Amino acid sequence: MASFPKLDDSPMFRKQLHSLEQIADDLKDRCLRLQKGCKKIMGALGEACDGDIAFADSLESFGGGCDDPVSVSIGGPVISKFITAFRELGSYKELLRSQVEHLLIDRVMEFMVVDLQEAKESRRRFDKATHVYDQARERFMSLKKGTRPEVVAELEEDLQNSKSAFERCRFNLVNALHNVESKKKYEFLESVSAIMDAQLRYFKQGHELLSQMEPFVHQVLTYAQQSKEMASIEQDKLAERIQEFRTQVELGNLRASSNVDASTSGVGNLVVGVNSYKNVEAHKNIEALMQSSASGMVQTIKQGYLLKRSSSLRGDWKRRFFVLDSRGNLYYYRNKGPQSHQSTGTSEHASGVFGRFRSRHHRSSSMSEEYLGCRTVDLRTSTLKIDAEHTDLRLCFRIISPAKTYTLQAENEADRMDWVDKTTGVIASLLNSSILEQCPSGSKDAGVSSLLNGREYLDGGVQGREQDYVSTILREIPGNDLCAECGASEPDWASLNLGILLCIECSGVHRNLGVHISKVRSIKFDVKVWEPSVLDLFRSLGNDFCNSVWEALLLQNESM
Repeated sequence: MASFPKLDDSPMFRKQLHSLEQIADDLKDRCLRLQKGCKKIMGALGEACDGDIAFADSLESFGGGCDDPVSVSIGGPVISKFITAFRELGSYKELLRSQVEHLLIDRVMEFMVVDLQEAKESRRRFDKATHVYDQARERFMSLKKGTRPEVVAELEEDLQNSKSAFERCRFNLVNALHNVESKKKYEFLESVSAIMDAQLRYFKQGHELLSQMEPFVHQVLTYAQQSKEMASIEQDKLAERIQEFRTQVELGNLRASSNVDASTSGVGNLVVGVNSYKNVEAHKNIEALMQSSASGMVQTIKQGYLLKRSSSLRGDWKRRFFVLDSRGNLYYYRNKGPQSHQSTGTSEHASGVFGRFRSRHHRSSSMSEEYLGCRTVDLRTSTLKIDAEHTDLRLCFRIISPAKTYTLQAENEADRMDWVDKTTGVIASLLNSSILEQCPSGSKDAGVSSLLNGREYLDGGVQGREQDYVSTILREIPGNDLCAECGASEPDWASLNLGILLCIECSGVHRNLGVHISKVRSIKFDVKVWEPSVLDLFRSLGNDFCNSVWEALLLQNESM
C-alpha cells in the first residue's frame, strides 16, 4: 500500500495518519469554496434560462404569433420564429444548469458529507479506542506478583479485547483516509470534465440551432433595411403632402378672407335658401358629390373643429370636431376624434316635442350614427343664421332645428363663411332632390317655369301688384292650394321656418306655439318678408312635401 508502507502502530505510522488528516481538512475547505462557486454558476444559468423564457414571453405578448393588424405590421409572424429559438436556448441553459447541479455540486456534497465525514468519525472512534486500550494496559501492567490468578485473567482478557477494538478502529481510519486520498485523484477531474462536456454540448446545440436560422435572419435583416428605406421615402412624401396641404390651407384662407365681405353683405339674418348660396360653382360641386353618394361613394365636403356652446345652464363652450359629408349628414364627435369616442347613437331627435316628426332621411342614417358614435344634426329640417343669440359674440352662427339650436363659433371669419356656405348648399341640395323626387314631371316643369317667372317679376322691380303675385306663386306649388293643417282652401298665411301655408285659424294656433317653433307671416300684407331667397325656399318645399316630413310617423300610423 503506497500510502502506508508499514501498518505497524509506530510514531511514523501516527505521523502519516496526521498528515493525511491534514490533507482531508484542506480538501474540505477547498470543497466548500468549490461548492460556493458551483452555486453561483448554477444560479447564473437559472437566471439566464428564466431571462430567455421571460424575453420570449414578452415578444409573444408584444405581437409575435398573433394575426391582428398591429401584430402583422410589426412583424409578428417573423418574431414567432425568434420566440421559438429563444425558448430552445432557454431549455439548453436549463439542461446545462441541471448537469452542473448533478455532476458537480451533488458529487462534491457527497464527498464532503460521506467520505470526509467518515474519515472524521473514524478518527473520533480511533481516539476513543486508544484511550480505552491505554487504560486497560495500565491496569494490567500495575498488577502485583501476589495478585490472585482470577483477577489477572480478567484484566488480561480485558486488555486483549481493548487491543482488538483499537486495531479495528486503527484500520478503519486507515481505510477512510486512504479512500479520501484515492478519490481526490479522480473524483474532481471526472466531475469538472463532465461539466466541460456539458458546456461543449450546450454551445454545440446553440450553434446548430442558430446556424439553421442564419439564412432566415439575413433575409429578415434585408427586408428590414428595405422597409427602413421605404419608410424614409414615405416620410419624405408625407412631409411634402403636409407642406402642400398647409399651402392650400393658406391660399384657401386668403381667398375666403377676400370674399368674406361680398358673402355677408346680402345675406341678412335668414340664410336658408337656394340663392343664398353665392358660389355657383361650389354649389354645383356639392350637388355632384351628393349625387355620387347615391352609388355608395360618400365623401367629406367640410370637416374641422368648431366651438359649440353647451345647452346646459352654464352655457360653456367646448371644442368639437364637425364633419359634413356628401350624404347631407352633419355630425360631430364629442371627443377629440372618432377613434377615441364611445358610440352613443344619439341625435337631436331622440327627445323633445318634435321627436315624433323624425324624417325618413334621419331614420335611414340612424344605423350609421350608431356605428360612428356621434351626435347628428338633421339638416333637412334646419335653418342657419350667421349670428349668435348674443350679438356681442364674434364669428358665430347657428343651426336651428325644431328640437334644438346649435350655436357654433369658428376660428376666423373665412372659416365661418365657408361652413355657412357649404352647409347652406347641402340643405339646398337636399331640399331640391327631395322635391324633385316627389313631384311628377309636369309639376316639375310648372314649378321651374313658375320659379323663373317669379324671379323675373321680382327682379324687374314691379311692386304694384306684388301681394297678389306672391300669393299666386306660392299657391301654384303642389299642395299649397290647401291649408297644411286643416285642409282649408286658399290659405293666406305661412310659417317661414316650417315652409308651409296655413289658413287664418291655424295660423293663430301656430302663433301660440311661439316664434322659436313657427314664425307666422301673411302672404299678402308682410310684403317685405317675401324676398327672392324666401320664395325660392318655399318653391323647393310645398305643403305636400313638408307634411311628408313633419307628419311622417303620423301618416304611417293612419295607414296602419
